[in-house]
Amino acid sequence: MNRQRTFCAALLAFACAAVAAAQATTTIRFYDKRVYYTDDPVFVKITILNDSPLPFRFKLAENRVFSLWFEGRTMTNRALERGDSYKRTISSSEAVYYRDILLEPGEEYSFVEDVRSYLAIPGAGAYTIACFFSPELARNSPYQVPLKSNILTLNVRPGLSGTELAETVSAETGEIIKAERIPPDEVVRRSLVARQRNRWNEFFVYLDLESLLQRDPEKKRIYDHESDDGRRRMLDRYRNDLERRVVDSDIVVIPDEFRIIETKYTETIGSVRVLEKFRYDGFTMIKEYGYELRRRDDIWYIVGYTVVNKGTE
Repeated sequence: MNRQRTFCAALLAFACAAVAAAQATTTIRFYDKRVYYTDDPVFVKITILNDSPLPFRFKLAENRVFSLWFEGRTMTNRALERGDSYKRTISSSEAVYYRDILLEPGEEYSFVEDVRSYLAIPGAGAYTIACFFSPELARNSPYQVPLKSNILTLNVRPGLSGTELAETVSAETGEIIKAERIPPDEVVRRSLVARQRNRWNEFFVYLDLESLLQRDPEKKRIYDHESDDGRRRMLDRYRNDLERRVVDSDIVVIPDEFRIIETKYTETIGSVRVLEKFRYDGFTMIKEYGYELRRRDDIWYIVGYTVVNKGTE
């Protein structure tokens, strides 16, 4: 009996050691590959892949700052400074909440982070970026070997802020795209096609972010009392949150197909009704969107929207 217990204990210890010994690889890529300008967010998709024959277990902090960090360097190999918000957070004494994740062989786990939340990118130029992931949380990094990712080259151009609302940059050509004098239904059509093609820059051309943000009464109250710089930062955060799909998800969700069913407009106000279909496993959700538009400087902009569920098929 004792011999059997000893064997079971040894087997359990071996299994635990095997799981602990399993390794994984960390890879990064630009989440929304485009031309980057100073002050633009730099979203990177981090993927943890278990390419070992054993299960791989790791901790993932709710605040990812406690699970990973980025290393950035100039072309002359000078290290970039850590961002102020990163330094404040990592040195704080706040409790770290995390969850355990187990990846079976061949499985992967991905999430998106803004490099600027970790590194202070000083301005225009070329930089190299690598990510270091700590399976046992970053605070324990002296006692473990972090998983280092591949290296990306980030090129930052001067001059154009990510908050320009009337013009933006083509993800394919790098050329400036300007809002054109087109009717409301064409504004909506181009915006939806841009989402279908995952072209964020083109999608934002005809969105009035200021009006959309102020649809939330609390955000409007804060926005009205902010300085010009404070309002600009709020619009930056709102645009970033839209890209990450953490606010107003109904306007950024990608329809599989759509059909414009009605367009009405006066000299300054317009509305466009669109039937949009979203395919899921086994069924298709149908929704009717009502886009509200206003004309400013001879250009139509989307300032609001409503959504009505029309059933499934």
